[in-house]
Amino acid sequence: MNNTRTLVRDGRTLVMRRPADHELTPARPSSYLHGLDGVRAMAVVLVVVYHVAPSWLPGGFLGVDVFFVLSGYLITDLLCAERQRTGRIALGQFWIRRARRLLPALVTLLVTVTAVAALWRPERIDTSGRDVLSALTFTNNWWQISTDASYFASFGPPPLFQHLWTLGVEEQFYLAWPLVILSLLWMTRSRVRSRARVAVVLAGAIVSLTAMALMHRPGEDASRVYFGTDTHAFGLLLGAALALAVPSAHAWKHRWARFVCGAAGVLGWVVLGGLAGGLHSDSGYLYPWGFAAAACAAGAVVVSASRAGSVFATLLGASWLRWIGRRSYGIYLWHLPLIALALPDGHTAAQATRNALAAALLSLPVAAASYRWVEEPLRRSRPRDGHGSSRLPRAMVALAVPAVIVAVWGLKTADGGNNAADQIAAGQRAVHSAQTPSPAASPHPHAKRITALGDSVMLASAPALKERFPGIVIDAKVSRQLAVAPDEVRSLSEAGHLNQILLIGLGTNGLGGRQELEQVVKAAGPRTVVLVTVHGPVTWKDRVNTAIRQTAEAHSNVVVADWDRAIQGKDDLLADDGIHPGPTAAKLYAKTVAQALKRR
Repeated sequence: MNNTRTLVRDGRTLVMRRPADHELTPARPSSYLHGLDGVRAMAVVLVVVYHVAPSWLPGGFLGVDVFFVLSGYLITDLLCAERQRTGRIALGQFWIRRARRLLPALVTLLVTVTAVAALWRPERIDTSGRDVLSALTFTNNWWQISTDASYFASFGPPPLFQHLWTLGVEEQFYLAWPLVILSLLWMTRSRVRSRARVAVVLAGAIVSLTAMALMHRPGEDASRVYFGTDTHAFGLLLGAALALAVPSAHAWKHRWARFVCGAAGVLGWVVLGGLAGGLHSDSGYLYPWGFAAAACAAGAVVVSASRAGSVFATLLGASWLRWIGRRSYGIYLWHLPLIALALPDGHTAAQATRNALAAALLSLPVAAASYRWVEEPLRRSRPRDGHGSSRLPRAMVALAVPAVIVAVWGLKTADGGNNAADQIAAGQRAVHSAQTPSPAASPHPHAKRITALGDSVMLASAPALKERFPGIVIDAKVSRQLAVAPDEVRSLSEAGHLNQILLIGLGTNGLGGRQELEQVVKAAGPRTVVLVTVHGPVTWKDRVNTAIRQTAEAHSNVVVADWDRAIQGKDDLLADDGIHPGPTAAKLYAKTVAQALKRR
């Protein structure tokens, strides 16, 4: 295509060159805000530290919400600036820029990590094929939800690609938000209408927070509300509202206004630091008030850091923070898969922290290499021939083809071995099936009178429990905590669904102890209560097991099924997380319960 055109004006011939596409949308504008690189750096540090050792920074997962607020702000600011500058928003160019920014590094990660895992840690790729496909289709967060994946209650090595749920949320936002902004910007440009646009977007953020509050069930796994685009879009929408209200081009005319803005930024980081250090995923007020506070604090930081020339923005624009910030996307992509690959099965807590820290540090040079040789070259690709074709489409095809091949190969070769997710899924099928007991089963005399209340460990043992105790009623959920047991038992009793024997298999997920166990015994009344001890590399194991034994000693109708002692030295029978029973261990779990009942 000829990029020139000839005009005749006032008797003179003018040759004008049409700017190339990459010149119309530069990757980094001249008004690039270095302070925002510091925000990215601090956010990714929070997330990485949380994944290395959650006990160091129990609320470090809030770094994701900082990214969401920042993304909502920047995308909306760029779209509005383009509309003001050109009178339109080039949707195609916007989506191409997003593809150039996100996809090359993502596809490189998916191909490389899956290939390495297949050679080095093949037990880690049981579900990676599905994870790859969901990542490539921008639906990873919904895939996690559909498989009942848990972000907060996973034990052992983390799933290779679980962190890609955030890209699913952001990419869905990038696809839909420009269309929403176009609709909002069609309003008149009066000041009243401008405020109305901000109010509409803020209302959307409030709706998302309200959905999180309504759908969250205290004491149960919160991954659904954490992963959901509907329940976790408030940060993106808050950032968008701030961009509409206070765009980056807005100049503070008064010194006091600049001071207040800078002070708000400092206060925002103080609040975020306090939340990251003090909040825990089990904190009752986290959903939604903790998240709301984190998003508002992040909003103050982002707005303050976007004021070019301010002291706060200058501090966040320090060279070392800029270096990390510009590579934060790669650091985020690579750190968790490297941690997962670095952790051996059956690792100790000290070994896990040491290996995870080494893997996190390794993500820095890996991310730097990705930035230098993958992200920047493709993002800044220029036409290579006279027809204006870009390296990007061919490069993306070159990367996407092996990614799809790896995904399909992963789906075909996943053997469903001793993987915790597979064992839990098998247990869920058993719980919801009306299977007929096999003739070979050895029914216990109390079989039809057992109500079992448990977590994912009981779920993984459900097939063996149903085989050993035909007629047992199992109510088990992933990440259920001991703290909710009293209410659950009372509800079952009031509904008339509580049998003469109550089996409690809770405590793996942290919250709860002697007080909750005493309430369970009281709610059970004269029934026989069987308490199953906890086993696994969790710091609260001894505390929970001590509470279980003390409760049994205090009540004649309570017995202990000592699962912790029964599985001791047999960790090879457990799934790869060192907690959930494999098929053989599940039979041992059921046998342990049967032995406890014989003592009644």
